[in-house]
Amino acid sequence: MKRRVLSLPQSLLLAGFLLWKGEVIRAQPLATNTGVQLYLQAGGLVWCEGGWQNQAGGIFQNEGTVYISGDIQNDDAGLLFPPAGSPGTLVLNGAIQNLSGSFPIRTDTLILQGNDPKILSTHLYIDHLLSLGNAELRTQNRIAAVRNPEPGSITRQSGFVSSDIGGYLERVTDRTATYLFPVGGHTPLRYRPVEIIPSTSNLHRFGVRMTNVDPTSEGRHRDQRDPKLCEINPLYDHYIQRLSGSDPAELQVYYEAGDPVQGPLAQWKTVLWVPTPAQPIVSGWSLPNWSDFVEPYFAFSTPRTQVSISASADTIEVGQTVTFTAASQPTSQNYTWNFGEGTIRNGGGTESYSYAQPGVYQVSVSAPPCSDTAYRQIVVILPGWVFIPNAFSPNNDGINDFWEIKARGQLKALRWWIYDRWGALISQGEGLTSRWDGTKKGEPCAEGVYVFVVEVETLQGKPYRRSGTLTLLR
Repeated sequence: MKRRVLSLPQSLLLAGFLLWKGEVIRAQPLATNTGVQLYLQAGGLVWCEGGWQNQAGGIFQNEGTVYISGDIQNDDAGLLFPPAGSPGTLVLNGAIQNLSGSFPIRTDTLILQGNDPKILSTHLYIDHLLSLGNAELRTQNRIAAVRNPEPGSITRQSGFVSSDIGGYLERVTDRTATYLFPVGGHTPLRYRPVEIIPSTSNLHRFGVRMTNVDPTSEGRHRDQRDPKLCEINPLYDHYIQRLSGSDPAELQVYYEAGDPVQGPLAQWKTVLWVPTPAQPIVSGWSLPNWSDFVEPYFAFSTPRTQVSISASADTIEVGQTVTFTAASQPTSQNYTWNFGEGTIRNGGGTESYSYAQPGVYQVSVSAPPCSDTAYRQIVVILPGWVFIPNAFSPNNDGINDFWEIKARGQLKALRWWIYDRWGALISQGEGLTSRWDGTKKGEPCAEGVYVFVVEVETLQGKPYRRSGTLTLLR
């Protein structure tokens, strides 16, 4: 095999003219290595103003710096720039440049110059340093792997790495430091980086890409989500995969101020998006000590607000004011109140209300735009009035679990009896606060209609007796 040795002060200029031992020779815009082994010594320089085509057998042991302005095609299994004694540098300084071929391309250092994208149609391996500058490295469905575990082995100004399905930026880690994955997308232009902090110094490999489309378009439907979630980011999600190793790591994912959804990270779990225990950081969310990479897709979400309600009293008289208080997680300042008799009000976390008519009212509150709804029952009675409910549901859901007489006013005593439809005594009680739980001798009673008898006695000794039916529901 032929071997050409280039060393300073000699240099080779391809596509324009060739300077070799002081002679100037015109060359074609495309440099083709048909199988020659080249060797560039440390400090040497090759400047190719056109493209570089490397055919089978073409090996370029680069210890210097190679500038290429056009496309690169590698069809040799030696990966074009195999390892040499000293690390070499490949500089892509053209406009839009394509890197393709039957085999991957390897280099020690890759420097991108200019603002135009460098596009991969073959895998790219970088063993020392990737300097993105202001350019986009577009992997498409290929892999750009930075195999130097130094945290600073990727540098950038405004440049980033974009990928389609199957492609990603890969990094090797061997310490508990912050590793930047400067991922983004084009059309529209977005930069949404990820940082990974391994928990150990064991060797790991991680792959990351930003999916610059609605996750639904790749089969991760945003409307398929856990009930605790209201919304999934419609603009993009992130692929974050632990390719090798088994130790946990902290994942830090960042958003921009204009993104419509900026809430905690959700993870795609086979058929739906589910919440994660993400913690907030500046302009992003963190998943500390994370090991779940079975489904490696993550997106920002809007969690459903959980609301609760309390009341200053459960039973009030007509015209008396009752105060309702709502609490929510995450905390909300705006609520929609429904007082159960036709009045709906948008207000704050505390609302006071009074009723003009006696009855049982179901008060509800929610926190728009997305929350569950909390309920509270309030009984409104006339002064000195006894309210006897005609139904209850002892199913331990916190609503109407007891048959309870509401009595207010000047009363001295209250007694009650419950009978089944055949007249057998089921339960009895006395006292202004006694109630029936729907059982007979500790055993749940069946659903159905029962008969009650209630006797009250005023402070003046005047007795009153009422009877009727009540329905037990489960």
